[in-house]
Amino acid sequence: MAPMLNILEKDYERASKILDLARVEYSIPKSEKQDSSNFIYVPSINLDVAKERTLLGKNWFDTQKALHSNNQKMLTLPEFREFLKYTRENHQDIYNEITEVRDPWRAEWLDADFKTKGKDLIVNYHVFDENGKIVRNSEVLDKNTLMKDKTPGIDLEYWLNNSTEQGFPTKKTKSGDLYYWYPRKDDNSVARFFAYSGRAYLFCDRDPSGRGSDLGVRAVKQRE
Repeated sequence: MAPMLNILEKDYERASKILDLARVEYSIPKSEKQDSSNFIYVPSINLDVAKERTLLGKNWFDTQKALHSNNQKMLTLPEFREFLKYTRENHQDIYNEITEVRDPWRAEWLDADFKTKGKDLIVNYHVFDENGKIVRNSEVLDKNTLMKDKTPGIDLEYWLNNSTEQGFPTKKTKSGDLYYWYPRKDDNSVARFFAYSGRAYLFCDRDPSGRGSDLGVRAVKQRE
């Protein structure tokens, strides 16, 4: 049997004609480039956001590494809010997948890492710089951030439209059904959002080393 050859997709049309004439077997490997149709462009943040969660079962640290190695990142809290608002108006199925109180469990990591510095609580997160590289930003947590647990919780609609600049619920946030755990000063807390048949949650006090088969991430990339 003739040897099996690998042909790059860009060379397919020319090479396949030659190999067909020579009766040589060949294969065409799939491109590693992600299909742009798997992402949604959100104009208000000028970013492409994945329609589905990936990297299920990885902890927060490993998820960050995997995303950054592909020049992608997690959604920050402000970006997550904008994504929810955009999908609510344009992709209701995705909005429902994230927020609906129903089975099965759906959970996703968010890019907010809390650390103490003196008397201040710092929030760390990542952005794309002007050259398209991923860099970490660190800011003192807004003093107007709601710093008490709400169980039952905050009003989802109010939070989407009235947050701090860093994306967190404000002290004036109205009560509602979205359970909320505030950012802790334990140097071991990050943010995530999840929902199941009991309720929906915005956690800002969870262990980044945790993992679960239902916990993934919604990759973010710049426009190509």
